[in-house]
Amino acid sequence: MDNNCYYLDDLFLSCMCKRYLVLPGTKILMLVGKELFSRIRRRIDDDDIPRICRFLADHPKVVAANLAYNRITDNGMPHLISFLETNRSLLELNLMCNNIGEDGVIRLAELKNSTILKSLRLNGNKIGCKGLKSLAMMLSVNQSLKHLDIGETDLNIESLVYFTTVLRTTNKDLQSINLNRILGPPSHALQTDAVAELLQQTLIVNKTLTELHLQKIGFDGHDMEILVEGLKKNSTLLSLDLSCNNIGDLGMEFIADFLGGKPPLATLRLSSNNIGDTGARTFSFKFPYSKIIYLDISKNRITETGVLDILNCLKKEHLVK
Repeated sequence: MDNNCYYLDDLFLSCMCKRYLVLPGTKILMLVGKELFSRIRRRIDDDDIPRICRFLADHPKVVAANLAYNRITDNGMPHLISFLETNRSLLELNLMCNNIGEDGVIRLAELKNSTILKSLRLNGNKIGCKGLKSLAMMLSVNQSLKHLDIGETDLNIESLVYFTTVLRTTNKDLQSINLNRILGPPSHALQTDAVAELLQQTLIVNKTLTELHLQKIGFDGHDMEILVEGLKKNSTLLSLDLSCNNIGDLGMEFIADFLGGKPPLATLRLSSNNIGDTGARTFSFKFPYSKIIYLDISKNRITETGVLDILNCLKKEHLVK
């Protein structure tokens, strides 16, 4: 018996299942590459996928699978896609940081509405423009997917247009999307104002998104002015992640103005944004009017003075983290 078969038999896979707290009475298969390597000195590769799919098919109470940080490539995707096409139990699939490329995702997108997956994470795979366009087209007909993570997948303005168009028109089901790190054209900087305008138009029209991640895009204060106009006309967004941009004190002024309108937003992440005490003080004037219960302003230029301005403005019935 070879090592691969020994380590990934049903007993081993059963031992790698944990309680899935999101859905009581079910389990999640945890095959995260780093943890596997510490146990068996290797990671999941394409040859393991058929065995994993058989296990999932035989154990319908396993409704989620975390295969992040492994060595799955486009060659392993056909087996996984065949399984997803007929499976009626797996609800969540995490394929973060594997080696899946354009061809694998194009095949995945061909599932269209044939899968019941509710959550799909592809973060960290070099999918590229064609693969992402195919995924957007899948969203135009898919009614089951609620959470999609395509951050760090070489998303560019061209493929972003496809996603924002779908979210403005045909898709009425997606609740959460990660668009972290949008790239500019080769050898050219990203036009962040164009990205802000696309998102503004989407936020004005879309009535289902509750969570939006926009890290590492390069937004500045002027881009926030554009984005905030969309946020002001949106009544569903509850969580916004703008970490690792460059919105500065000017951007905080526009965000503060938005929060002064008492939007439903409950979570706001603004870490690593070159925000100083001036921005913190401006923010403190409107923060009490907001519904924020989780705020991240770490790794900025805010000193004790700015932090005290924010803390002194708190007059909330609920705890702010």
